[in-house]
Amino acid sequence: MQINNLVKECAAELNIDLCRITDNGELKRERKILEKRSKDKYWPQPFANQDIAELTNPAFHFPNLKSIIVAAISYNKNGTNPFLSNYVTIEDYHVYLENKLEKLAARLQKKLNKSFNYKIFVDEAPFLEKALARKAGIGFIGKNTLLINPELGSNLFLGEIFTDLEMTKDQPLADDCGDCRLCIDNCQVDALKSEYLLAAEECTAYLTQKKGILSETEIKKIGHHIWGCDDCKDVCPYNKKADKLTASELMIFDKGIKYFLNLERKELPEELANTAITWRGSRILIRNAMLVAANLKELEYFNLIKEKLNDNSPVIRYYAALSLLEIDFKEAKYIIEKHLAQENNKEYKNKIKNILAAKEEDHGY
Repeated sequence: MQINNLVKECAAELNIDLCRITDNGELKRERKILEKRSKDKYWPQPFANQDIAELTNPAFHFPNLKSIIVAAISYNKNGTNPFLSNYVTIEDYHVYLENKLEKLAARLQKKLNKSFNYKIFVDEAPFLEKALARKAGIGFIGKNTLLINPELGSNLFLGEIFTDLEMTKDQPLADDCGDCRLCIDNCQVDALKSEYLLAAEECTAYLTQKKGILSETEIKKIGHHIWGCDDCKDVCPYNKKADKLTASELMIFDKGIKYFLNLERKELPEELANTAITWRGSRILIRNAMLVAANLKELEYFNLIKEKLNDNSPVIRYYAALSLLEIDFKEAKYIIEKHLAQENNKEYKNKIKNILAAKEEDHGY
């Protein structure tokens, strides 16, 4: 049996939904795109390696690289939580898929009766992961810049095994989006500037992970999203027809505003620590929950947010003041004025004064 087929057989035994092979060659098409984009305002992308040569040359990241095994596992239709993206699953997908790929490598070594060198990557790779998956035939790149498989859609976790094994490579798919523009037309924040062009710093998913003080426009763009955004995926016809997943570990982490407002930052609940959303810290999750409550004018969370004025983080205190003023200005005005008398951080005291003055002007005070 060819090694290529043996890899896929082992992957199927481990319930890996998709598995394909590609070579160590440079991603020439993507390099041309990025070199052109580097001259405009949509580069570099946040959280990404900025070195185009490293991004498009897999061989830079593993000695004697010969072949790349690309694997994908679906998390399609695993929940309908309005506050969290579907990729926020009960078990951190990084750990879940890394374990699968370690087992795949071990099983392959046993069946080949020989050892080989390899390295596993899941999502945190310094190369263009979706481009490798496209090249391997896992799927095609959609107009929203996401990888789409014709049968499983775009709700896919990707992982790779870089190896010095020689294998026959698979071919890319011929599918594409055709005339469909649903993702572009339904992006609520206009982050999809055109087909295949995402202004990542304007994307809601990025804004829910952005630290620091957000602008008023950015706060509004967060809308009801505590973490991530699936707007462009939810309307995709490929996702609507995809089968529902069966792995219980990859079901949605189904929590809402109250859960995140009640977080104790120094003692996170174990179930939250097992997800993929703690990498930016708990403070940003609490911030987002307050902003979502404010954007939705959710009065029921007013008192919970008021408690955050006592938090030891001036950033949290700032966003608590902002959110209270947005939810119920009349009730919050007195509370914020009282808080300002005891606020000990000069920088954030001035910031809170500024938002109070702005809201007073808005309300004719």
